[in-house]
Amino acid sequence: MKNNFSILFAGILFMACISPAHAASVVQLWTCELHEGKTRTELTEISVAWMEAVRSMDGSEAFEGFLEFPIAADDANVFTFVLTVDSATSWGAFQDAYPGSAAEEVDEAWGEVADCSESSLWSSTELQ
Repeated sequence: MKNNFSILFAGILFMACISPAHAASVVQLWTCELHEGKTRTELTEISVAWMEAVRSMDGSEAFEGFLEFPIAADDANVFTFVLTVDSATSWGAFQDAYPGSAAEEVDEAWGEVADCSESSLWSSTELQ
């Protein structure tokens, strides 16, 4: 019995050590539309400011952001904003720290440039 417990404990330790290395990343996708009269340059500037504010938050250094623009679409003002992070744990810490943060303050300026009406959160697993 003692030997079985040792094997079980070793297996749990192994899983605990290997799981973070292969943990699924978290991806949030926003479907957005540029306000009439606003430019992609203005959008990029406010997006960079928002990402800088996010990365200034404790534990948010691993966040990455992307603006995805259509090559061909019925509405050239529609785009996707993509935010990625290494784990659900990092995502949760970010969400907890967001209220009152510098990133939340930049959100107000973002709203003057674009409107993001839909959002979805995804678990992303890299294929080896």
